Amino acid sequence: MGPTVTFLTSIGLCLIWMTRAQMGTLPRPTLWAVPSPVVSKGANVTLRCQGHLGSDRFQLWMDRELREERNESWELEEFVLINVDDMRDARSYSCRSGQRSFWSEHSDPLTLVVIGEFPSPSISSPWYYKINPGTKVTIQCQWSVEDCNIALLEAKSLQPLSLLEPLQLHSPRRFWAEFSLKFVRAEDTGSYSCLYYKKTAPHVGSKPSDALQLKVNEPLPKPTLWAQAGVVMAPGANITLWCSRPKLFALEEVTFILEKVGTQKFLQRKTSADLWTSFLLLSVKPEDTGSYICAYREKTSSTGGSEASDALELVVPGSLPRPSLSVFPGLMVEPGTHVTLQCQLPPWSSLWRVTFMLMKVGTLQPLQSQNTPGTSADFPLFSVRAQDAGNYSCAYQERMNAIQVSEPSNTVEILVTDALPKPSLSAWPGPEVASGVDVTLQCWGPSWSSNFVLYKEGVEKILPSMNITQYGARFFLSRVTPSHSGKYICTYQLSPNGSLWKQNSDPLQLIVRDSELSNTLIIILSCVSFILLLLCLLLLAFLCHGSILMRSLQGYSSRRCLCCPCFLCSTCSPHHSEASREESLYTEVDKETHKEPSVPISEDPQTMTYTQLNIRTLNMRKTDPKESPIEPTLYATVSLD
Repeated sequence: MGPTVTFLTSIGLCLIWMTRAQMGTLPRPTLWAVPSPVVSKGANVTLRCQGHLGSDRFQLWMDRELREERNESWELEEFVLINVDDMRDARSYSCRSGQRSFWSEHSDPLTLVVIGEFPSPSISSPWYYKINPGTKVTIQCQWSVEDCNIALLEAKSLQPLSLLEPLQLHSPRRFWAEFSLKFVRAEDTGSYSCLYYKKTAPHVGSKPSDALQLKVNEPLPKPTLWAQAGVVMAPGANITLWCSRPKLFALEEVTFILEKVGTQKFLQRKTSADLWTSFLLLSVKPEDTGSYICAYREKTSSTGGSEASDALELVVPGSLPRPSLSVFPGLMVEPGTHVTLQCQLPPWSSLWRVTFMLMKVGTLQPLQSQNTPGTSADFPLFSVRAQDAGNYSCAYQERMNAIQVSEPSNTVEILVTDALPKPSLSAWPGPEVASGVDVTLQCWGPSWSSNFVLYKEGVEKILPSMNITQYGARFFLSRVTPSHSGKYICTYQLSPNGSLWKQNSDPLQLIVRDSELSNTLIIILSCVSFILLLLCLLLLAFLCHGSILMRSLQGYSSRRCLCCPCFLCSTCSPHHSEASREESLYTEVDKETHKEPSVPISEDPQTMTYTQLNIRTLNMRKTDPKESPIEPTLYATVSLD
């Protein structure tokens, strides 16, 4: 049933219950007792009231009087009776459920019986201990207290006494009652007893009678035999076979038996009270190949066991050469495609009457088997689905000698495109590395993939695989930097000419951190460079200052500026606003004067005498150094006397 149908059905039920609620006829709830309505004095019992969907209130009634009410938004409510008393709690109970202002009808009454005050009744049956299936069986009970009801119980639940559950009720006029079991079956095998209790409250009951054993002569239900590891085992391996039986109340301990079909005696036998047991076969050999069955019987009986389980075929290959297995149309198919697996005998094999078996990894039994007179067998898989994907192999055995079984063939992996494996991506030496390290990204995928690619989130460029291995492909990132940090994903292609790509792998976060040594070295070099520069500036300033003092003491003239003695004049020449007119004057020469200028000596020894040269008065012409000898030019004289 789909979710839409379920939803509409629920809506319909709610509307029905709402209509009934408006009419005052909510569905009647159900009341039962846990563990049983027959309990011993001082025990605890839980009364459960199952109401309709949407119930929000519950009431528990005792002898038609309200005992307790609860407001709960739930379909089921529990009322716990602690340390029950035969006079106070051995009463008749009912419950009802409500929704808003409406209440349902009362449930069917439940009689709580507290046992132990009266003597036990007697129980008997005219039937023999063993009864044929389908027979009508009568059980008789007798007691000696008036005004009582009688109940037939399952005697196995007498331990403890609080677990008694009535099967039938009978209200006779005298102190004798008869119960009828019609058409008994194997499930009716067991122990029975009876008790009686007062009809009116308080419902005090007697102790249970002795147990009456009934045995229905019908084979016990057959068990199930299975192997956890599989049914095709390598020689020398250990295998565990499990035998499980149905739950039968009449059986406590049973004896499990393991047999091999075709042998005269059982292989192993175990006694257990559990519903299953295990049989261990150590170091199996090819001669252990064959059919195995299991059965069980009562511990105290040597006959009358259960039916045998279905046969489990165990194959231990190795005595015959291995066949070959081929797949058509190919290993990679789309859903709905018909696939054929062909198992072929070895070319040199002389066998011609063999049984071929097709096996799948993870299954307990061979999927198919064929008896063919030829040298090969075709196993069809019609309209494959995602669950048909997996690893397959085949084997064969001689038809006349079941223990002669071949080694398994080569394993082939069938891939349905809806069930292709998802790739995974990992990094070596790790997802977090230092700058400058070589990183290898491994994309794990099937070996039959034709191409692998690597993506980085936020980058459209696709990185092709550099090295395809049996388990995927490797991508190499040399001398990574922080720019390589980010999320990477990979995928693979099914065929070289195909366009079908598998879903991407989960993202891998690669973190590239700057090397701490490089950062420290850069900081140290920066500090050293700054200190050296500062020392050079201090040394240069010291030398310049010393040069000024020496020139001043020696009266030395140089072509240096007085403003910056350590630099050339062109460096510290002032830039006037009219520099374009080239009118910066250091000396001035009279245009009409042709004799050597004389520089008067100042009377004041601290006075600086200088001359000015007017550049505009100079003639623009070439001179011959031979005709015009160079004469020294005095720019300034400084006297410190």
